[in-house]
Amino acid sequence: MMSENLDPTLVGHVHLDAGDQGFGPDDDPGAEPEPYEPEPYGGLSIALHHEDGSIDVLTDHDGDGTIDLVQRDGDGDGIADTSYVDSDHDGRLDSTLSDFDDDGTVDRVTGDSNADGRIDSVGWDLDHDGVIDSVSTDSDHDGRMDNWVRDLDHDGRADYIRTDLDGDGLADQITLDTDHDGTADRVLFPDPVVSPDVNPYADR
Repeated sequence: MMSENLDPTLVGHVHLDAGDQGFGPDDDPGAEPEPYEPEPYGGLSIALHHEDGSIDVLTDHDGDGTIDLVQRDGDGDGIADTSYVDSDHDGRLDSTLSDFDDDGTVDRVTGDSNADGRIDSVGWDLDHDGVIDSVSTDSDHDGRMDNWVRDLDHDGRADYIRTDLDGDGLADQITLDTDHDGTADRVLFPDPVVSPDVNPYADR
């Protein structure tokens, strides 16, 4: 049975507004990425033109001799289809931005936040408005996503959060912003094992 908690004092402090970046912190790969432009000093880009018409553009934004951005234009139309980004300037390209429909806006963002070589965050622009509105993350880096965030009404604020608290692959807690004011006001517990309203040992 699904347990439900409607006490606003329990979740009223959870604010889901994230301003211009869409929801999520600014350093979260799931947040809408800032445009990548070379620094006014030291920035260097090299374009590689291949026989099949594809183009790779390699950019060192800060002039430290390490590539920060690789843009892949597979069809040579001048629009990057895939971009690989070193988001934390550690010398590793840890985030991937994909434009699947070739319209010049990012449709998916993936990231590896702990440098283990595995993707632990995926963000989607579901309505193709240029803003990421769905993000899933693997917060404990066990190879399985355990947190899902959605902006259901595409207003730039999260209004649906689904969390797997015990690592079994199932949603244990669902947090909702039912009136879309940027503050969580409803919590559901689909899994009775982790519900605060259920004692799993009562019948033992």
